[in-house]
Amino acid sequence: MKRTYTDQEMIRILNQELAIPEKVDQGMQDAYRKLGIQRKGRVSFARRRKMLRVLAAAAVLAAGSSLVVAAANKFLTANLVKEDSSVTYDLAIDREQKEAHEIEVTPTYMPAGYELGAENTPYGGKWHNEETGGTVTIIAWNAAELDQQVRMGNTDDLTHGLKEENLKKEIEINGMKAALFLSESRYTDSDKTTKNAMLFNEEEGYLVEIFDMDNTLSMEETIKIAEGLDIQVLDSTVPYATDEEIEALLAEQKADRESTIKEWTPELLADNNFFSTGEELKIPFGPDKNGIKPDDIRYTVESIEIKDALPVSEYPVENYYDFAGEMADWINEDGTLKAHERYKYSYDENGKEVGEPTVETVNSKFVVAHMKVKNHNTVNEYDNDVTVCPYIHYLDVSEDGISKSYAADWKYSPANEGYHLQTDGFPVYFDKIYHTDGIKRVKDFHFVPIEPGEELEYTLVYVVDEDQLDRAFFQFYSEYNGWEAPEGGNDYVYVKVTQEG
Repeated sequence: MKRTYTDQEMIRILNQELAIPEKVDQGMQDAYRKLGIQRKGRVSFARRRKMLRVLAAAAVLAAGSSLVVAAANKFLTANLVKEDSSVTYDLAIDREQKEAHEIEVTPTYMPAGYELGAENTPYGGKWHNEETGGTVTIIAWNAAELDQQVRMGNTDDLTHGLKEENLKKEIEINGMKAALFLSESRYTDSDKTTKNAMLFNEEEGYLVEIFDMDNTLSMEETIKIAEGLDIQVLDSTVPYATDEEIEALLAEQKADRESTIKEWTPELLADNNFFSTGEELKIPFGPDKNGIKPDDIRYTVESIEIKDALPVSEYPVENYYDFAGEMADWINEDGTLKAHERYKYSYDENGKEVGEPTVETVNSKFVVAHMKVKNHNTVNEYDNDVTVCPYIHYLDVSEDGISKSYAADWKYSPANEGYHLQTDGFPVYFDKIYHTDGIKRVKDFHFVPIEPGEELEYTLVYVVDEDQLDRAFFQFYSEYNGWEAPEGGNDYVYVKVTQEG
């Protein structure tokens, strides 16, 4: 389910810094599959490229210690290390031997049906197959980039538990060391895995990676792509990071990790962050440091119902985002929801995943929210598009009170490949859809234009696992990150998902 941002939201987003834990980012790939939500923050091309590589390198690349000494006469040393059933790479760059050059990669062979997408750059790109849904991604790392990873000691961030059983073949391709890996499927009911090939050129000091994201190609086809790569070492050079630059990057990395730890640390919420059904909700933030004011949009949760089934006579299928594509397969003949599987994760105090996730089979309920939204602006400063739906977030409820953390929201994720009913926290049903046709419906399903002084009453339907209802809350104004509440005010606006009466 895709969505866009209002002008106001975009201004706020562009003024924010990125701080997304990698575990959260992995979950968001599925969670925002339908929404098209972009990462928040100012992200330069170089940093976007780095993030893509970190995500793509899951279970692939391990940067070695800076103490590793390059072998004689080798610009790059890339040794595959097998230890305790894991597989990693020890890398070393002899910076004194050569300058680092930019690398340009062009495949001369790509299987039938694959078309180059808009993500292409001289450093890599994606090819998509509309018929099979397959995606092939090719990424190049030059010597300066590999050296930076080595000197920053990013082994923990880049390996992600690669196992020896994932290593399927070690070969030489066009004079390069090559290794082919096949990871496990992410879903319990799917055999889709990620296949990747890593090609190290030790003489020129670069790495090229090929990813078959859904394992739609045979190993032979992947090797054929690798054999057909036209890899050009360009005349343009790339400077190695100075010691001062590495120190600055390490300081930034440390700050990011500290921020991540903070986000994973439970934050006990005050009573003034919680509101009741029937209560008009107001944005709690004032103008920011630049004097930008949030629009005065007010919501009221009139009532909440928890239902086992939704009769079509009352909830027409045309009001669902995608009844045939997403809902139908998960509804029993009596209208109740089928059981589904989910992963349960455990984390330490630093947000690191602990142990292997367990698989649970659970039942779900429909959460029906009867809502009202009113535009209290005298004049819309930005535009008149208003998002009508709150997110459902999960909080930890204990004797000490109610607290929030990333661990609370990301404790579970879907284990079924085709299950997308509650991965994003958004509703599956909206009875006042304004954008009803084509791509506009897809992108703006939850947006309605509301002029100053106007109000709208409507109904939303969410899906929530029945054992999670006690810790499910509607969160409002969650796109306003960056504005601060006045002293003594409330930073969050929550309404508990509960049925009264």
